[in-house]
Amino acid sequence: MTNRLTIALSVLVVVFATVSAVQTYRVWGLQEEAGVLRTAAAETQKDSHKVGGGKHAAGADNDSWTPVSTGTAKGKGHEAANAKADGSLGRDGGKTELASAADAGKQGAKGKGTAEDAKAAAGAVSPDAAARSDELSKSALESLKAGNLEQARDKLLQSVRENPQSSDAWRNLASVQRQLGASQDELDTYKQWMEQRPEDKLAHYMAAEAYARGGMDDQALQYLTQFQSMSTDNPQAYAMAAGVYQQMNMSAEQGDALRQWVSAAPNSSDAHRVLGDYYQRAGQNDQAIAEYQTMATLQPNTATPYIQMGNAYAQMGQLDAAQAQFETAVSVRPADVEALSRLADIQRQTRDFQAATATYQRVVNLEPGSNAGVQAARNIQYIQEEVTMRAQQADAPPPQ
Repeated sequence: MTNRLTIALSVLVVVFATVSAVQTYRVWGLQEEAGVLRTAAAETQKDSHKVGGGKHAAGADNDSWTPVSTGTAKGKGHEAANAKADGSLGRDGGKTELASAADAGKQGAKGKGTAEDAKAAAGAVSPDAAARSDELSKSALESLKAGNLEQARDKLLQSVRENPQSSDAWRNLASVQRQLGASQDELDTYKQWMEQRPEDKLAHYMAAEAYARGGMDDQALQYLTQFQSMSTDNPQAYAMAAGVYQQMNMSAEQGDALRQWVSAAPNSSDAHRVLGDYYQRAGQNDQAIAEYQTMATLQPNTATPYIQMGNAYAQMGQLDAAQAQFETAVSVRPADVEALSRLADIQRQTRDFQAATATYQRVVNLEPGSNAGVQAARNIQYIQEEVTMRAQQADAPPPQ
């Protein structure tokens, strides 16, 4: 009876390891896909507009903010208080307090304004106003470095008053408001941004993402549709749209956007990779493998497509095929810890304990203090315990 229980437990350990490995592959795939989408979003934002030499570095998820200037700063999270009367873009006072260029121009048209007002009427911003706006944005960055989000917000509010045409200032203001938790102020900012710069693709995209994040899918779809219609010349816009569809759990629309991305950019390894991941999550492993094979053709010296194919075969229960892909990945990049870890997992599942131990040891040697290295060391210990248990079972006398 004891031997039977021991054997049963051993089988359960192997089954659990298999299920755990497959789930781990799925999590890794989602994390990597998110990284690809963030990269695509950043590239699209760079192309969408350039103001004052700034660079847009926001990710597709827009949950963290990299200021549009040299260096980075992340403010500390704060609970949002009600918008202050002297510096808010709140529901009531925001739009009236922020004078548009057109409003300023009306004074000049009536003969009551200055030459600067007349320029504003035509949508222009004086060099002095643009310079003041830039200085305020730089000062806002310093406030962020000091962890003062409220002060940064107020300076950015002044910045967009001075130069309503600065996409960078609008974007940074919305990002700070988001970190403050001022959701309505953030949404109002996108609307005012679009009023000032209706041709700005990024404003529509960020509005769509914000509404999707807040569960307001109808509004999100409205702005997302506008963004897509404005971005037909940029293949990476499909990736950004796919990310918003994923937020709204619109899987079919997400898949359509990703297929459009591949169609518009057939030589993009990222596009094939993300579409493959989409198919893999949907259980369409054959389609996923086809996308990864195309990716491997485009990037033959990269381990990633072989790792992804190995994941797909593992999900299908084809462990021999999975192992072959992981071995190819390791041959391409012998020091790739991810490929080594997954190869060792498969070797362990197929009970090739000697090979698994050696592969795990390579991970430990490469990254002894990392999470992967620590887990590999544990797996070596588990294998040793299992081998010892099996040896004891073999030496035990048969039951009477």
